[in-house]
Amino acid sequence: MELIVTSRVACPHGCDLTEQFVSIRDQDDVEVVRTQLNSIEGICVTNPCTLHAPRTMGEHTWRAVFAGVERSRVRHEETSVAFTFTTLAHTAHVHAWGMPPAIAAGEQFKFNVGIKCSAGCNLSGRPLSVVDHDGVQVGTATLRDDVWPGTTALYFAEVEATAPATVGDFQWQVMTPQCDEGLHADGSCSVTMKFAHPPDHEIIVETIDSATRTPINGVHVRCFPYQGYTDESGMAKVKVAKGRYTLYVSGFNYIPHESIIDVADNMSMRVELTVEPEEIEDYR
Repeated sequence: MELIVTSRVACPHGCDLTEQFVSIRDQDDVEVVRTQLNSIEGICVTNPCTLHAPRTMGEHTWRAVFAGVERSRVRHEETSVAFTFTTLAHTAHVHAWGMPPAIAAGEQFKFNVGIKCSAGCNLSGRPLSVVDHDGVQVGTATLRDDVWPGTTALYFAEVEATAPATVGDFQWQVMTPQCDEGLHADGSCSVTMKFAHPPDHEIIVETIDSATRTPINGVHVRCFPYQGYTDESGMAKVKVAKGRYTLYVSGFNYIPHESIIDVADNMSMRVELTVEPEEIEDYR
C-alpha cells in the first residue's frame, strides 16, 4: 500500500526556507524519505512524496522533521510534526460461477472460483476451500498463475465437489484464509447450490420457426430445475427425473411457449415458435 505526503514549513518571521529538507521518519525514527522544500506561490512546501506503508496492520505514527539550519546568522531550530495513519489488509473479493443449473444428488460436479485483491495483487497460488451447508469442507483448490480472460487481476481455479444425497437448495460458502502475514485479508462468498433427483429420462425438444419452417438455434428449453439449449438443428436434449413439469421454451424475438408435461419415460416433441410482432409506432 502507498500513501502520499506533502510537507509545509513556515517561519513566523517570513524567512526563506527553500532548498532546505524535510525528513519523513517512521515509528522507529528511521528516515523513510528526505525531500526538499520549494516555493509555491510564496509557500515553502515539498513535492508530494509516495511512501510505502508498513506491512503491519494497525495504527502508525510517523513524523515529518525539519532539520535545524542557520542562514544569514539566523538559526532555525529543528522542529517536527507527527501524523497518524492506519493500515488495513487488502480485501479479497471472492466470486463463483459456472455451477450447473441442476446438480444430481450424489454426483460430482465442477465450477469456477475467482479472487481479486482490492489492490490488484498477484494472488496465484492462494488456497481456497468450499464448505457445505453443514459446515463440512467439500472441496479445495489453489488459484492458477493466470487471470480469467477479459478481466484484470481476477485469479481463478476450478473446484470439484460432490453433491449431497439430499435434494433441495442449499447455501454453500467459498472461503480463502488471510495470507502474506495478514497483508491479504480472508474472504468468502455464498453460493446457492440446487441439488435435484438424478435424471432417469430424456426429453428431446425440436424447435422450428412457424413461418419459415426452419430450425431455431440457441433456444432455451427448461423443465425446472433441468434445462438446455437447442443446437443448429433446433434440437435440445434435456435429462430429467420422472414427474410433472412446466415446459418453458423461449428464444430471442420469439413468443415463449409454455405447457405442462408428464414425464414417465423418454419422450420427444416439436415446438413451433412465432416471431414477436413488430411494434407499430403511433405518429398521430
